[in-house]
Amino acid sequence: MAAWRPAEHLDVLVIGAGLSGIGVAVHLRTSHPGRRVALLEARGALGGTWDLFRYPGVRSDSDMNTLSFAFRPWREDAAIVDGPAILRYLAETARAHGVDEWIRYGHRVVAAGWSSADRRWTVDVELADGTPGPGPDQDAAAGRRRVRLTCDVLVGCSGYYRYDHGYEPDFPGRDRFAGRVVHPQHWPDDLDHGDARVVVIGSGATAISLVPALAERAAHVTMLQRSPTYVASLPAVDPLATRLRRALPDRWAGTLIRRRNIVSQQFVYRLSRRRPELVRRELLRRVREALPAGYAVSRHFTPSYDPWDQRLCVVPDGDLFRVISSGQAEVVTDHVDTFTEHGILLRSGRELACDVIVTATGLRMALFDGIALSVDGEPVRVPDRLMYKGMMLEGVPNFAFVFGYANASWTLKVDLVGRHLGRLLRHLDRSGHRVFVPVDPAGPVGGADGTNDEAALLGLTSGYVRRAAGELPRQDTRAPWRARMSYPRDLRALRFGRVTSPALRFDPPLPGPAPSPAQGTDPASPVVPAPRPPRRTEPARGGMAPARRDP
Repeated sequence: MAAWRPAEHLDVLVIGAGLSGIGVAVHLRTSHPGRRVALLEARGALGGTWDLFRYPGVRSDSDMNTLSFAFRPWREDAAIVDGPAILRYLAETARAHGVDEWIRYGHRVVAAGWSSADRRWTVDVELADGTPGPGPDQDAAAGRRRVRLTCDVLVGCSGYYRYDHGYEPDFPGRDRFAGRVVHPQHWPDDLDHGDARVVVIGSGATAISLVPALAERAAHVTMLQRSPTYVASLPAVDPLATRLRRALPDRWAGTLIRRRNIVSQQFVYRLSRRRPELVRRELLRRVREALPAGYAVSRHFTPSYDPWDQRLCVVPDGDLFRVISSGQAEVVTDHVDTFTEHGILLRSGRELACDVIVTATGLRMALFDGIALSVDGEPVRVPDRLMYKGMMLEGVPNFAFVFGYANASWTLKVDLVGRHLGRLLRHLDRSGHRVFVPVDPAGPVGGADGTNDEAALLGLTSGYVRRAAGELPRQDTRAPWRARMSYPRDLRALRFGRVTSPALRFDPPLPGPAPSPAQGTDPASPVVPAPRPPRRTEPARGGMAPARRDP
């Protein structure tokens, strides 16, 4: 490959133009209007998840009053909405705040390397066919055009799963099936399920969204699950929110509704952790009320785990229960033995005859979408690095990322990270520093402390979480290295807490006044890290490492 020539230098590069990327970009536009910022989006449109997923019934489990951004409250009556409505909201938000002009479509980041000597990132970008881009660089082996950019700060907003394909078990006999097998992540435009017999394999949010939508036109829909999931029915239109919007100005109403729903989310989650049997009884009571008398709730809707050990699924206005009650759909709890020519043979010996099989079997987690990170030529193994405040990686300079909540709306974390990053950049401007890097004073980078327990990190035991073993960063019992799935705690740490910390090191400031935010920087002197104190070897009481207060 020929030597690449950097095509352009920017102050901040944001990877991804979905919920996270657009939210962070708006915060940067507000806090640093003079910064040169670009959003690199691998696909041909903004929206991320909400542009990728096109299956019937696609929607969010989160209500739009908390899934919407704090700076642009949701103003419609419907609270549980479909994917196209979320996509419209994102497009309108990007356009209203001018960040749509920053998005570069067809730009897939494949590698990013930090240079301490140059104090900047070098980012290698693969251009999609037909994407305009400067530079003649060509990857001869892959036959694709690439461009190289540089930036001072890199922000990862590409989500937590692979976009190219989802998780599909290797079902025996799949090639024998005479009908169509599809995965919801890549729903074919030409699939006509009208008057078809459809089997949806899965019991998570995707399957539960698909079944009522498919049942509108299909001859019959079967949801085939190995084990049940907790399902709660919520009104699609929040009556209290509707009354508040009619009585109060939009801004006041939006703030009150958002805060009420955040408190409600946190209350249900904490109650599920502390009194799981109480929540379990109430959830199952409501399911029994929604289904015909005598329905086998214990078999099909009673999981073996406690509420919120896995994500709680939401159905708007009980649509899933309605199609089951009408006979348009059914739930079968069993295991796949093999696909047959005409359907699926179960372990129980029953055969489900069908024309279409939908494998709603989950996602493949991949933080940063497989981008190869390096620092001074050394590859960064994400599972070896501790998370700092849930938004940075130990030992990786000038890098931040968004990893949202599993137990609340993803966007709540987006707002916190965007605000905190803006405050951190203002600190750099005032102090003259150019580089920030989280460093654990208790040990070396990539040390043995911490855990890669994905279940502990996310607070879930779902299949896609267990399959991600060894993929996610480490965490510790000490602040700021503990990533809590807690919006109230993150609110205190990221929104109201200090941006400086003993664990966040800064390079020596450059002589003279700091350049304005609109100016690019190209300092030549290397980063001089502060010396680390020796690792503590004496355990605190109870055998735990001594906790540090996160200022």
